[in-house]
Amino acid sequence: MRNFFSNLFENVRLKKGYFITLIVLSVLAIIMAVVSAIQLNGSILPIDLSNIVFVRFLRGDCGFIFLVVGSVLNLALFYLAIVICCCKNFLRPVAILFYLYFVYCQAMIFTSIILIYGMLNAFLILTLLFVYLICVFAIFIMIILCLFSLDCNNFWSSCFKPSECQLAALSLAILLLTIVFCIIESILKSFVLLLVF
Repeated sequence: MRNFFSNLFENVRLKKGYFITLIVLSVLAIIMAVVSAIQLNGSILPIDLSNIVFVRFLRGDCGFIFLVVGSVLNLALFYLAIVICCCKNFLRPVAILFYLYFVYCQAMIFTSIILIYGMLNAFLILTLLFVYLICVFAIFIMIILCLFSLDCNNFWSSCFKPSECQLAALSLAILLLTIVFCIIESILKSFVLLLVF
């Protein structure tokens, strides 16, 4: 376990420029999402909350299994897009764009829930969502750094080498984090006083 974290921090140190760039771009994407939600009513890239799986779950439109499958599938689509785009050097900026779009969408959803339901009504779910999103953004940044450190010529074979356990562990972590988020959300559902359209 100690080796895993030391290797992870070493990877961040070696890719410090990418790490700082991803942090700055993430903050800019969040700011853009918040401004868009407040000033422009989401008109730049509109988000329909009625299609968001955890909002549908809280409204009672779907069950727990749909919540887990929908959340994992949504995350998996972005994950696969990022991994595929990282296999070639010239596609790596596209991988970053996919990540930034993911950050933008999640920040837009978070801001929209605050604007529609208010902070007090949605406090429990917003706190859970905030912690979840910060963790997911951080893990995605670590995954991108791991992918950027792989040799493009042997990308697919390198991904599955035992020595590349960081990537596998981070991928498992983001999956488990999403499942835990769904479980806690289902527990909190009875305490949530919102999301009745």
